[in-house]
Amino acid sequence: MKQYGLVKTLKDGDNEIKLCGNALTFIIYKSYFGRDLLNDIIQFAKANADKTAFEKLLGLGVKSADDIEKLTEEQLAGVYKNMDDITFDTEFVLNFIASLMATAQYPQKPDVAELICAIPPHFVIDQGIVTELLEFLSLFISQKKG
Repeated sequence: MKQYGLVKTLKDGDNEIKLCGNALTFIIYKSYFGRDLLNDIIQFAKANADKTAFEKLLGLGVKSADDIEKLTEEQLAGVYKNMDDITFDTEFVLNFIASLMATAQYPQKPDVAELICAIPPHFVIDQGIVTELLEFLSLFISQKKG
């Protein structure tokens, strides 16, 4: 079956995890976890949004994840210091990844525990993986312009 939306393959050594984000992801998330994905994304964003931290990032010229790589070590240390107060909802991240994995495997309906067990634990904090997840998150909350 052809998959529409954002499709990515994350590699962990010899293992690959295929993720797909599209409208079906909302239904799969709700069926697995009994909650609305958009509401959970908004709650996740609110819990992790510190206006002053974002203002400081913008002041450093950080408008995307790619801009972070251009910062000096001193500037990067300042970014990390600003992010110390951010609360990170690991459960949401794992549930979101599992839903993206299930969307990629549709029409199969894999067991949610098997999906979560297939996620390497370091994916939750790996900078490259988190950047990929942010792209998926932005897919679900961005507005079409035009």
